[in-house]
Amino acid sequence: MLEAPPVAEQRLRWLDLIPVLAFTVLGIILVFLFLVALARLDRPFVHANSETIALSSTLFIYLAFGAGIAVALRRLRAPLQFLGLRWPTPSDVGRTLGLIVPWYVGYAIVSALSAVLLNGGRLVPGNARQLFVQHPHGLGILALALLVTAVAAPLCEEAFFRGMLFRLLRARGPLWAAVLLSALTFGLAHASPAVSLALLPVFTYMGIVLAVTYAWTGSLTNTVLLHALNNAVGTVAVYAALSR
Repeated sequence: MLEAPPVAEQRLRWLDLIPVLAFTVLGIILVFLFLVALARLDRPFVHANSETIALSSTLFIYLAFGAGIAVALRRLRAPLQFLGLRWPTPSDVGRTLGLIVPWYVGYAIVSALSAVLLNGGRLVPGNARQLFVQHPHGLGILALALLVTAVAAPLCEEAFFRGMLFRLLRARGPLWAAVLLSALTFGLAHASPAVSLALLPVFTYMGIVLAVTYAWTGSLTNTVLLHALNNAVGTVAVYAALSR
């Protein structure tokens, strides 16, 4: 079970979330300004390269997100050890592969219930479709998409939602509350109203599984691997479907 470090200076503070949020908002603003300027300078170029520009912009925002996390954790003596992030071991990989089947079984059940209750019985759409703003062209686009979804997103999101937010909540309340509140925050951050509000229960379910896994193993590596594998499967599946 994950326990808060005994040394006072190794404890997280709510103030540590401010650099993360500030850097992320700044990254979004810079990307928006860049895209507006680029569109005014060369609209045909933007249209012709929209898929690469969209994915590169998303990657930049994740880099800003990651920079905020690095700044927030810089006062800790060993930030990676504190979060439980290490190079994957064979047991980490085996644990991830063992969890992936129940992960998808639960995902299917929650998606079905959410579709019935919140989406008029229609299949709940996924966010992965938004990665490709047009018909994807070439394996280079797939590689860039995987860099965003299976590398940048799992590392940054797990460090923030589990490594920081969950730990802050866990240090100040019961485990069940920390799991639910961090998972709900994770769900709200992903469930775009532009796609469907029926995504909220689906992503909240994911957040619960990831938080429980983190509390169980004390290792961020396990949640990163599970998160990355899920995102990689979804990205490849959407790419393959759109490339037909």
